[in-house]
Parts: sequence; structure tokens; C-alpha cells
Amino acid sequence: MGLTVEQAAEETRIREKFLRALENGDYQTLPGAVYTKGFLRNYAEYLKLDPDALIQQFQSERGTPDAPRSFEPMRPIMRRAVILTPAVLVPVAVLAAVTLFLAYLYYQFTTFAVLPRLEIDEPAGDAIVQVAEYTVRGRTVPDGRLTIRVLPGGDAIPDVRAAPDGAFSARVPLKPGANHVDVQVFDATGKVNQASRTIRFESAAASPSPGAAAIALDLPTNGATYTNIPVPVAGRAPAGAAVTVNGKPFTVSADGRFAESISVPAGAQTIRIVARPPTGAEIVESRSVTVAFTMAVVTVQIRGTESWLEAIVDGAVVPGTGRIFAPGQAATFSGRQVTLRAGNAGATYVVFNGQDVGPLGNEGQVIDRTFAQ
Repeated sequence: MGLTVEQAAEETRIREKFLRALENGDYQTLPGAVYTKGFLRNYAEYLKLDPDALIQQFQSERGTPDAPRSFEPMRPIMRRAVILTPAVLVPVAVLAAVTLFLAYLYYQFTTFAVLPRLEIDEPAGDAIVQVAEYTVRGRTVPDGRLTIRVLPGGDAIPDVRAAPDGAFSARVPLKPGANHVDVQVFDATGKVNQASRTIRFESAAASPSPGAAAIALDLPTNGATYTNIPVPVAGRAPAGAAVTVNGKPFTVSADGRFAESISVPAGAQTIRIVARPPTGAEIVESRSVTVAFTMAVVTVQIRGTESWLEAIVDGAVVPGTGRIFAPGQAATFSGRQVTLRAGNAGATYVVFNGQDVGPLGNEGQVIDRTFAQ
């Protein structure tokens, strides 16, 4: 026919080596009977020969019949059943018991250990007013019951209820001079928290007595008991006098008024107020009080340079901390356990339950310190 193997391979799409194997009867080179029969049929049609005759010749020359195909049914995949034996049940039961116990401990901690929230927004700090009644506002837990007491006089406003968002307000009567307002909150589980403010009521018609050689002392009340709070000291000294309380200098206004708090240890204490006028003899007043602590009360003051400060009370970070505090800023934290984290320990001065601890460490030192009752 004048055809070459190369030309036939190109036109039949059968590899050249397979065509040469068919031509030479080299069946070992061919891929297999099924493929070889396909090659023979295509090659025979290309050469215009009888495909069946060529296939029959291939089978007779090859001499080995095609092996019959056999099919085996697929075996089903057997899955082992889970057998609950004591070796399985005991660890599962122990793990479940431990998980339930940890959940119970967490519930007890969050329910009984954390003190209820209490924040006094108005006044934000100690204040001087010229009205006989003042509205105290703040925030607490929504189910909290509040009692507000005013000293001196012992006036009490019981059973103040917070709004659904925790906001509360109450009008408190004030007496001329310094009034110590103590706010207590009880939550549904009976836990208590408290905060206080000193509000001085100065009548618009009131005028100081310049030249009076005495200290008019409003607070503290002689024989009073102060629990978990500093002792408030307020009154009036002769104009221009320097005032110290137990050796601590107090800020005195131009008309001789002063109102601050002082921290003293637990027990029976004597509060000694000394006024030193520009001229004349030293004036001394004293009061006997009792101080008690049922929780850890930690007062922090930043002195000299600023310091980063975070307070954690009973496991919860106190809102408003975790920031830079400027020199002169102070804060008081109370709870069963109070942890302070200071970025500048040398500038962070602490009073714990009336005891002066001093700075937490050295200048620039980062430190954690925990105080517990």
C-alpha cells in the first residue's frame, strides 16, 4: 500500500512500537488482550482488512485464552459496637463529677464572694453645699437594698430601692457643719458593700468668728464607731491657723474650715486635732472613737510622679482602674481580697486597714501586692 509504520501510527493514534509489535507478532510488548484487540480492530479498519479475521488469528497465535472475569461481592464494613464497661464508665463518671464540682465552686464564688457594686456619682467626692437637703445619687446592683445614714444625728433613710438599671437617689437631711453620709447596699444573697462621703452644709448667712481662740469640731463624734471607713474629721479653727490631725497636716480654708478623713488602725483610738494660729497659743481638741475592719480596706495615693494602677477586688477588676493615675490622686478599695498592680511602685503609697504601708516598692518598679482580711 506504500504506507509506513510512522504514517499509520500518526493516522490511527496507535503508538508506533505497538504497531511494530503487531506486525512482528511480538505479543509480549503489547499491553494486554483487551487493548490489543482494540488496536487490531482499528488497524484492520485503517488497512481495510477484516477485523474479526485478524482478531481470530491473534488469539490462535497467542494461544492463551482470556481469563474469565470474576466479581466478588463487597464485604460489608463491620463497625464495632461501643461496649460500656466499668473501665469506660468510671473515668467518665469521675470527669463529670469534677466538672460539676468546679461549676459549683465558680457559682459559689460569683454568688457569694464578689461584693455588690456600689458607686456614688453625686457627690463625686467630699463636698460643701449651702442647702439643708442634698440628693445623693449613684449606681448599684438592680436588686440591691440601700440604707443611708447621716452623722452626726444618726438620721437614717432605710430601704432605698435601686431602679432596674441599678441607679438610685435619695434626699438626705444635713446639719450645719460636716455631715458624714454612709451608704450601704445589701444584695439578694445578703452580701454588703458600703461607700461614704463628707458633705459640709454652710448656710449662706453663716459667718466665721475671726479671732475665736477655739476649735469648733463637728466630726468625729466622741465615742462613735467607724467600720471599714476612715475617720472623718471636720470643723473650724481660728482663721489663718495651721491644723494637724494625729500629726497629719489638713487643708484649711481662708475662714478656718477643714474637712478630711484620717486612717487609723482598728481598736480604740484617740483623734487629736491641733490648731496653731499665727499668734497666740496652740489649741488642742481630741475625740475618742472605735475603729473596726471586717474586710480589707486599701487606700492608695500617688505621690511625686504618675503611676499606672489596676485594682482587683475579689477577683474582679475595679472599673476606672487600669490606667495612669496622676500625682495627688487617691482611691480606696475594699473587699475580702484586694490586689494592686502598680507600674511605678515607688510612687504608689498604701494604707491597709489603717496601717501606713508606705510605697509598694522602688521607683519605676512594676509590682503586684495582695491584701486580705
